[in-house]
Amino acid sequence: MTAQEGRMLMASGTVRTQLTRRAALAGAAGVGAASLTGCRLAVNEARGAEGAGPRQGGTLILAVNSDPTPQRVQSQGPTSSTWRDLVFETLTAYDASGKPRPALATSWDLADGGKTVTLRLRDEVRFHSGRPMTAQDVIFSLRRTAQPAAQSQVKSISALITDMSAPDPHTVVLRLKRQASNLFDLFQFCSVVDQESAGGLKDGSAVIGTGPFRWQSWTAGSQLTLVRNTGYRVPGRPYLDRIEQPLISDPTALVTAMRGGRAQIAYGVAPMDAKGLSTDDRFTVNQGISVAYSAGMNVTKPPFDNLQVRQAIGYAVDRKRALNQIFAGYGEISSLWWTRKEPGWDAGQSAAYSYDPARARAMIARAGAAGAEVTMDVLGIQAARSLAEVVRYDLEAAGLRVNARVLETVDFTNRMAKGTLDGQMFLNGYGLSDMSAATFVSSVPAFALKNASHFESPEYGAAMNQVLTASPAQRQPAVRRLGAYLLEQAFEQCFAITYSLNIQSKRVRDLGQSAVGSFVLTDTYLV
Repeated sequence: MTAQEGRMLMASGTVRTQLTRRAALAGAAGVGAASLTGCRLAVNEARGAEGAGPRQGGTLILAVNSDPTPQRVQSQGPTSSTWRDLVFETLTAYDASGKPRPALATSWDLADGGKTVTLRLRDEVRFHSGRPMTAQDVIFSLRRTAQPAAQSQVKSISALITDMSAPDPHTVVLRLKRQASNLFDLFQFCSVVDQESAGGLKDGSAVIGTGPFRWQSWTAGSQLTLVRNTGYRVPGRPYLDRIEQPLISDPTALVTAMRGGRAQIAYGVAPMDAKGLSTDDRFTVNQGISVAYSAGMNVTKPPFDNLQVRQAIGYAVDRKRALNQIFAGYGEISSLWWTRKEPGWDAGQSAAYSYDPARARAMIARAGAAGAEVTMDVLGIQAARSLAEVVRYDLEAAGLRVNARVLETVDFTNRMAKGTLDGQMFLNGYGLSDMSAATFVSSVPAFALKNASHFESPEYGAAMNQVLTASPAQRQPAVRRLGAYLLEQAFEQCFAITYSLNIQSKRVRDLGQSAVGSFVLTDTYLV
């Protein structure tokens, strides 16, 4: 990626990214229209005027395709990533290289083989209510990540905490059952909430954080409005006075809002729409959350009780065609479920299964599975449905007879978590690919020791445990051993890692995103 194609700068754990289509193809790193109030309609404003530097004031219109879910403030996903790191702050934040940097925690010490962790907190932080943040708020917030209501993907990490104490108002001491190689994933997700008003997160009646913007108002199904936190701890920040997030679930209307100059950022743009806008010099295409699209197989049901058939699936699917046809090339084909941000990522493992339809047909025939009927349960989102058609076509060319059955998203997710999907195969997208391999396999139900594929083995348990308990020096080899085992056993087959996309008008400067794709707009301004 050249400097013109994209620049990534780290500032207080914030990654600022401008991603062109060519950079995306290189893999450089898965309702109703609302009224757009307060917007300027002149199309030429989107072209971006040259300015002398940051400017104070202005209203940013950030159009979104998903309504907020305040209760999920400690979770990653489309219902939280557009506002979470604007209203709240985390304990630490990964920089562009994957190294944790101070956020609300200024420093930390690990002792007793990583089982005792001491966090030192900033002493100048106040909630939007005016109350000082203390160690007790951090303890409350860490406990909250383990509660079902939080729906946090890092609850398996917080479950390792056996004791928390506050020797003074700005120090927290954690004691863990064992060393956790992914501990800083917990700190990245742990938005610190105001324990006095946390009950208001359930319905959005009180959403109080310490971040650069205050939650002013929210009308479900219509619009979220944030305003500048005048008491923010960083002098002169943020620059913006106001952020309006109108809900526009219709993909065409979302693009129209950008083209018409009625929004300066559009979140959740469809890949083909992003491709069309990438040729317009008024806009920049940015990557957001990485999503691994993968097919799981029930190893207790024919034909996937045969290892050779499971491995054949990896050779049968034309990943490149799927990436280009469905995701417009935004992402990369991959046999691994985690990205290059994971130190244990391996290029050879990522390319372990390449498109070889003749080999796939021969393997299925040798296993005696030619002509076998397969029901594939599919997550009910458009990307998964489109991918299912490619997978079905390729598997039928390899000798299987496939029926794709689309399930409503909540039903699919609940069944997968409980291991009660009826089909022999299931197609899903996993949105934790940017996190560590340890967090991925311990948080995604399809990879748990009791998983939706009903795959069990002592070797798998041992390989997972090595990753979860690895020291920094042990992490890379442990992740690669786990990757090799997953690729060999093939109860899941990853096809591609893609990402959510947002479109940015060049009127918007210094747009920031966290390492997990949440917007960070502390230094953002309009020209």
